[in-house]
Amino acid sequence: MGRKARLGLYLEDEDIKKQIKIAAARRGVSTTAYCSEAIRERLQREGEMSDKVSKDRLALLSRMDKLRQEIGHVGTTTTELVAEGRRR
Repeated sequence: MGRKARLGLYLEDEDIKKQIKIAAARRGVSTTAYCSEAIRERLQREGEMSDKVSKDRLALLSRMDKLRQEIGHVGTTTTELVAEGRRR
């Protein structure tokens, strides 16, 4: 495992700390993981951190849409494909 950066977090009161612990427990993660994810989401939302995963995902989805348009109708409905998958 690589070296991790450490960040001290001082909260205004104990109630916030308790709320964070409860929220983390409900999600089955540590308070560190919960706070880290919350900070990462905020940075991405405010544009301070690039969301490379989302950009890659959008590029992939765009490519898939182009392929679907090129291929056209393949003759099998989604309902039939799902039913076949469930049978297997």
